Amino acid sequence: MKILCLGAGSMGALAAETLAGFDEIHQMTIADLNLDSAKRVAGACLGKAAACAVSVEDAEGLTTLMRGHDAVVNCVGPFFRFAVPILTCAIRAGVNYFDICDDPEPTLDMLKMGKEAEAAGIMAIVGIGATPGITNMLAAKVYGKFQRVSELHAAWNIEEKESDAPEAVVYSAAIVHWMQQCSGKILECRDGRLQEVKPLEEVKLHYPGLGDRPVWTVGHPEPVAFSWSYPEIEKSSCYMVMPSMTADYFKKLAGKIDAGRLTLEEAGRQLVDEVKNISLLDHILAVISGIFDRPRLPMFFVIGKGEIEGRRATVAATIKASPPGMARATGIPLAIGVHQFAQGRIKLKGVATPEKALDADAFFLELAPYCTFPSRAPNDDIVDIVQEFRE
Repeated sequence: MKILCLGAGSMGALAAETLAGFDEIHQMTIADLNLDSAKRVAGACLGKAAACAVSVEDAEGLTTLMRGHDAVVNCVGPFFRFAVPILTCAIRAGVNYFDICDDPEPTLDMLKMGKEAEAAGIMAIVGIGATPGITNMLAAKVYGKFQRVSELHAAWNIEEKESDAPEAVVYSAAIVHWMQQCSGKILECRDGRLQEVKPLEEVKLHYPGLGDRPVWTVGHPEPVAFSWSYPEIEKSSCYMVMPSMTADYFKKLAGKIDAGRLTLEEAGRQLVDEVKNISLLDHILAVISGIFDRPRLPMFFVIGKGEIEGRRATVAATIKASPPGMARATGIPLAIGVHQFAQGRIKLKGVATPEKALDADAFFLELAPYCTFPSRAPNDDIVDIVQEFRE
């Protein structure tokens, strides 16, 4: 099988290097605007990869490049700018498509392109990373516990370390994405339908066995994906777990963006500079804020509410360990999704999100060997699921 990998950044590099280790992948093309970056990633792909330069804004050139490949793996962000145009090229080229799209609006737009993809004879799976991605597969596990599901929420935690050697916060497409999804309006499922609402709403979250704590809403693809995959759910949000002091800072940045005083890029650079220049006093205050917001929660997780055997219940799922660092936690799940395709496990045509396209048990079994932070968990017991009945 021949794979085209778009994007030679940290997440694209981890996806490509992981793909190179699978026997089913025989050839790869690593494409990036920066040829040197593409060559560097190709050089780490076990002799299976060639490098080339491409601009994803050159639709004709990109479509031509895609032809002759079995699938395109898209790691070029920000996805609110590039996801739909790149999928459009894949449909025109008749090439299967995978990405790590972490923006809700293009996720919805791509899902609506399902008939076009099906007519082209291809399948496209959008949002296979950490969150979305691992969270979507956790949602599939949670959903399977209920006879009826009314709510399904995803969350990611910026209080906790991502690895023993956390990656430095640097300006990137991911930072611009973060600013986009903390400002303006976001998509959430309320009363059984997607609606535009303001982000950074404070919510009291109950985690079974741990207790209550405040979290804040943020724009992310999971509510779009969950409401699309499970249309019977009535409510779905994505939450950020963070100290209340940090939430206040994000609200100030979002206010400046909404008032037109900062662009998304300017706000992102200001955030990065703030993190670099944070004082010891600010750090201590954030820690104190976090203590009052406790309990501590997992790095990322999914919570569902509904009925089990006629009783109201809450079910939460997380993974006991994860790939260390966000680049690995995003790139490796993407490669596993492509691997399931290469193994012939995915039969659908059209556009889908991971929870509908992939086998959750097989996904977590394959992910487990890469999950070493904070310590390795048994390969056949990587997912932690807890439930609690409510009166």
